[in-house]
Amino acid sequence: MKHPILPSNEREVALRRAIIHAIPEYYAWTEAEQEQYRLNASSETIFCIQQSLLKSLFDINTNSEEQLDDAINEFDDEKYLLLNSALLPFQGIGKNNFFINEHMADGITLLDFPSLGDYARDDHHFQQQARKQEDPTYEIQPYRGDLFPCWARLTINGEFNYASLFSLAAWLSDVVDEAGTTRINELIPHDYIKGKNHGKQEQQGTLLDLQVDAAGKESQLDELQHRFYKYMHARYEHLLERFNKESKQQVYIQRIEQNQDPHINFIFSDKSAFNAVHFRNFHQDCEHIAGDIIELDILAKQEQKETVKFLDTNYHDILDNYDPSVTRLRKKRKIILADGVLDDLL
Repeated sequence: MKHPILPSNEREVALRRAIIHAIPEYYAWTEAEQEQYRLNASSETIFCIQQSLLKSLFDINTNSEEQLDDAINEFDDEKYLLLNSALLPFQGIGKNNFFINEHMADGITLLDFPSLGDYARDDHHFQQQARKQEDPTYEIQPYRGDLFPCWARLTINGEFNYASLFSLAAWLSDVVDEAGTTRINELIPHDYIKGKNHGKQEQQGTLLDLQVDAAGKESQLDELQHRFYKYMHARYEHLLERFNKESKQQVYIQRIEQNQDPHINFIFSDKSAFNAVHFRNFHQDCEHIAGDIIELDILAKQEQKETVKFLDTNYHDILDNYDPSVTRLRKKRKIILADGVLDDLL
């Protein structure tokens, strides 16, 4: 596992110098005043601090936000890790310097959500309103302990960690997705090839035109994928409802290696678990209600087994009964990538 190439005290010195350069009066304030300022810092202040850190940690000079972004975009994982670990005490709150690496509305910070439960309920409301806006016929669902998976950063015993936060239903839904995608490719091997319009410039972006090649079984593949998407949605709804009723108030703490960086998945059983965890005391609260990671493995294997069983049954049904000449009606969509995004796909 890779670790920052500078010890923590040297990173702390680098950050302190950067803060003093950007905000000379900062260390004369109370901790509460410092915290309020940090979480509401302007883009100019953040740029000034990052600019100083790039100079002190990497000997990189930048004179504009564009130059700084270009320099950071060239970083490898180890440099990202060093920069993020040095910057975290300025971004986070509480004992663990906890920081959610997700966009928040203007004027909203982590201080507006004392517990993860408060954040999850607000996120649920946002997601539901967004779906309603996209589809006026959509029926808004009540909050049942769902959370759109999100990224975070924190320190535990002084060590920097990346983290992902999941509801148990969402984490298992990812397990179903991965198992199903693998099984579908085993049943109907396929690939995606560039269409005739792939890479063309359109509307200040680049057209993404990838077409499936399943050796003549494209229609059967489409039908199997369609049934699988419906299955995934039904499983997620079932699991969400089940865990909400069981209300076990547990969090599974799963340490993984992701791109050789220190990473932890925090997987919350239901809304009672979200409510029990406060951002200022994140890791200790999680440890207090930690569940047995073996239970998580058992649940995952059950979902994988049922997913494969479902797909095998439906695959044979499609081969025996499905008319491949039937074309499913669907809206035609264009996918346009902003210039410079995902260049290696083109």
